[in-house]
Amino acid sequence: MSFSWENWSAILEISDKLLEVAAIAYDSNKHSFNKITFKRSIVYYFGYSSCMKGIALQKLGRLPEARECIAQYSDLSWIKDSTPEDLTEIGYYKNIAVANTYVLDLLEGKVDVLSDYIEFLRKNDKEELLAGLITVLESSIKYNYSIDWILDDFKDQVKELSSKEKREDVRYYIDYMYLHAIYLYKKGKFFDTIYLILDILILSDKFDDGTGFRKAIAFYELLRSYASISQQEIHQNIMKNILEREFLKDEKNIFVIGSRIVN
Repeated sequence: MSFSWENWSAILEISDKLLEVAAIAYDSNKHSFNKITFKRSIVYYFGYSSCMKGIALQKLGRLPEARECIAQYSDLSWIKDSTPEDLTEIGYYKNIAVANTYVLDLLEGKVDVLSDYIEFLRKNDKEELLAGLITVLESSIKYNYSIDWILDDFKDQVKELSSKEKREDVRYYIDYMYLHAIYLYKKGKFFDTIYLILDILILSDKFDDGTGFRKAIAFYELLRSYASISQQEIHQNIMKNILEREFLKDEKNIFVIGSRIVN
C-alpha cells in the first residue's frame, strides 16, 4: 500500500522495523532450543527489508544510502545453517543487487552501463521488466538520450505484462506509461503523448490508482491546447463516466447533473 501511494518515508520505517524483528528472531534462534518457525526463509526477511529500504532511498534521491542497502543484501551468505530455501533466497538477492547497482548507475548518468543492463533484463525474470524499463526511462528523461530501440524491442513483452491485474503490476505499468508519455513529450510527439495520457486516465480510474490519475490529469491540462477534437471528446467521456458514478441518478436512471434547477 505504501508503495502504491509512493509513501517512501513509510517504506523506510516499515523496512527498518522488519529488519529489526528479523535480526532479533535470527539471534534468538541461534541461542534457543525453542526455535521460531517462519512462513518464509529468514534470508527473505533480511533481503526484502534491505531491498525495499534501498528502493525507497532511491526514490527519495538518496543514492549513496541506497548503495549501502544494496551492499547489505548482495551477500547474505553469512546466515548460518542455510537450508536449500535459504540458498535460493541468497542467490535471488545477489542477482537483484546486480540489477539495482545498474539502476543507480543509470540514475547517476552512467549511460555506458545501459547495454549491460538491457542484456540483464533480457535474461532475467519478466516480472522485473517493467521496473527495469521505468529506470531506463527515468535516466533517458533526466539525461536526454534516445531509447527508441529499447522501447521497440520490449514492446510486445510490455503489452503482455499490461494484461496483469495484480495491484502492484498495475502500479508499475501506470508508472511506465506515465514516464513513456513524458519521454514522448520531450521528443515533441504531443499527439501520441495525449493518447497515452488518456489511456492512463482510463486504467488508473479502473483500478482506483489515485497516484497515476492525479499525474495524468495534471499532464493532460498541460497539453490540452494540443489535443485534437477526438482526443478532447475522449477526455470528456472519461470525465463524464466518472461523474456518473459519483452523482445520483433519478428513478429513470437519468444522470441528474444533466438537468437544470429552475428559479
